[in-house]
Amino acid sequence: MASWQENDRALAGLVNLVVVLADNEYFLGRRISEWAVGAPGLEEAVASSALAQEELGHARVLYPLLEELPFPGSPAPLEREGDRRRRYNLSFLDRPWGTWPEAVAAAFLADAALTTMLEHLTLSAWEPLARRSARILQEERFHLEFLEGRVRDLASDLGLAGELERELGRFLPEVLMWFGPEGEEGVVEMTREGLLQGDNEAWRQAFLQRVMPLLWEVGLHPLREISWDVARKRYEYGALPWKEWNRLQRRLEALARTG
Repeated sequence: MASWQENDRALAGLVNLVVVLADNEYFLGRRISEWAVGAPGLEEAVASSALAQEELGHARVLYPLLEELPFPGSPAPLEREGDRRRRYNLSFLDRPWGTWPEAVAAAFLADAALTTMLEHLTLSAWEPLARRSARILQEERFHLEFLEGRVRDLASDLGLAGELERELGRFLPEVLMWFGPEGEEGVVEMTREGLLQGDNEAWRQAFLQRVMPLLWEVGLHPLREISWDVARKRYEYGALPWKEWNRLQRRLEALARTG
């Protein structure tokens, strides 16, 4: 048995991390699949179908990891949306997206967040997780290229740019919180055991570095609180509503209630 498996806090954190990644991949795939027919163009429809299959495939790759961890009572893998009452996904993946700008905003931010997290797992001391993260990232890079292209398309459309910006602003706070508050106990223990790299704030900054240059380049400012601090060489993003955030399920309950 690896030494980290005797660290209860690290082990519990790892179980939570795996189910959070898998549930988000699962629900992201389900939501994107609903645009395989309804996307505005043939290219977007075909790409949505391909992305959905791959996201669902990522969930199928991640869920079996739970069986390899010596932890009782792990959440059951999902095969259908109603299989488990407690969900560990971003709340804006709960329901179908009503418009194409909403779909692009949600998929772009969720995919960027998942990619950021997976990049910090490729050197994990737990080899099965490291290996599968690297494999998933090979496909996620193509997903992001497609979604970044759709952001550019919508941002150049004067009739839809405003709606895209509003949807991005609606989802961004929850995605920023998805990386957790600084100094999270389980994260500290997992980092100490070499199960992941970085920490809560490093992940959040890496995510912002991935999405904000593109959004500002195309003239989108979804959250006025986000700025680049030249002196500190980091993004500032203002106060986040942590009281509304569910730390176990890593989701914003207020957004889930309002839809």
